[in-house]
Amino acid sequence: MNKTTLFDAHRALQAKMVDFAGWSMPLQYSGVIDEYRAVRERAGLFDVSHMGRIRLSGEEALPLLQWVTTNDASRLDEGQAHYSMVCNPNGGVKDDVFLYRLGAQDYLLCVNASNREKIMQWLEEQRQVTVRQKLTIIDSSFEITQLALQGPKSRTILERLTGSSLAALGMRQCRKYSIADSEALIARTGYTGELGYELYLAADQALLIWSQLLEIGRDHGLKPAGLGARDLLRLEMGYFLYGHELTEDTTPIEAGAEWVVAFNKGDFVGAQALQQQRTRGPTRRLIGFELLEKGVPRQGMTVLANGVPTGIVTSGNFSPILQKGIGLAYVAPVNATVGMKLEIDIRGRHLPALVVKPPFYRKSRNAVLDKGTRS
Repeated sequence: MNKTTLFDAHRALQAKMVDFAGWSMPLQYSGVIDEYRAVRERAGLFDVSHMGRIRLSGEEALPLLQWVTTNDASRLDEGQAHYSMVCNPNGGVKDDVFLYRLGAQDYLLCVNASNREKIMQWLEEQRQVTVRQKLTIIDSSFEITQLALQGPKSRTILERLTGSSLAALGMRQCRKYSIADSEALIARTGYTGELGYELYLAADQALLIWSQLLEIGRDHGLKPAGLGARDLLRLEMGYFLYGHELTEDTTPIEAGAEWVVAFNKGDFVGAQALQQQRTRGPTRRLIGFELLEKGVPRQGMTVLANGVPTGIVTSGNFSPILQKGIGLAYVAPVNATVGMKLEIDIRGRHLPALVVKPPFYRKSRNAVLDKGTRS
C-alpha cells in the first residue's frame, strides 16, 4: 500500500483511511457531508498526492503529446493548462488527464492514480513507435506532493499563505510562487466546481504547507476533506471519474466529451476510430438524471425506458444541496434526450427519473464557477 507524505498527518486528524487505487487515502475526517458543506460554503483542503505527475521535456515533448493526447497541446501558452484524454487505437479512454505547459519545452501531465504506471508505459511505447528520442519522460509522483484547496474562501486563504495576490491567475492557468522559502506551482484547477486551486510542491515541504494552510484557514472555516466529499462534489458537477464514466471500452464521443478531441490538429492515437464513431453516431450516450422520488442511485444499477432496460448507472448519490438522487448513466441514444423520463431499478423498485443536462448544481449568476479536472 502506497502512502502519501501526509499519511501521518491524516492519522493524527483521525481520518478514516481506505485503499484507493493502491494508496492509503483519507475517506473522511469530520464526516462526508460536513466536509462537503465546508467546500461549498467556505473551503476544504484535500491531499490528492495519489494522482500521478509525469514530466515531459525537450524539443520532441510537444509532438509526442500531440500524438498521445486528444486535445491540441500546441494551443497552450506557457502557464496554461487544459483537460485532455489519452486513447487507445480503438478510441477507448486509457485515462483522462490534465496537461500543464510550464515552459517552452516543459510539460506536466497529471494522471489518475490507477493509471499512472499504465500511462508511463504507454508514453515510452509511443515514443519508440514514433521514433522520438529528443525528450525526457520522468515520473515525479513521489517527489511532488499535490494539494487541492477548494471553495469560496480558497483565494483569501492562499493569498495569506503566499503573500501575493492571486486575482490575475485565471481558470486553467498556473504560475510558480514562493511558499515557506520554497517554490511551488499553483494552478487554478480543481474537481469541485468551486473557486479553487491545486498546489504542486516538493514532498519535503508538504507537511509544513499543509499545516500552515489549516492554521491560516481556521478563521475562514477551512476543513480537511477526504475522498467521500470529493466524489460527491464532482458528481454534482457531472465530472467524470475514471473507472466509472470512462474506461478503455468507452470513448470521448460516447461520454459527450467531443470538445476535448481536436480532430483538426493532425493524426493522433485513436483519431480514425473516433472520427468514424462521430460520423455514424455512437451506440450509447452518457446522460445525467435526477430521481423524481426519494432514493439513492448507485453504480451498476439498471436504467429502464418504459420498463425495458436501456442502460447502466455509472455514478450516483444523494445530493445534499438539491435534496434528491442524482446520477450519470450510459443509455441508448434514443433515450438520451433531455427531459425524457426513465426509471432506475433500485433494489427492485423502478423509481422515475428525468434526463437532465449536467451540472446538476449551479451556483448563482454572480458566483465564481470553475470547470473541473478529474479524480
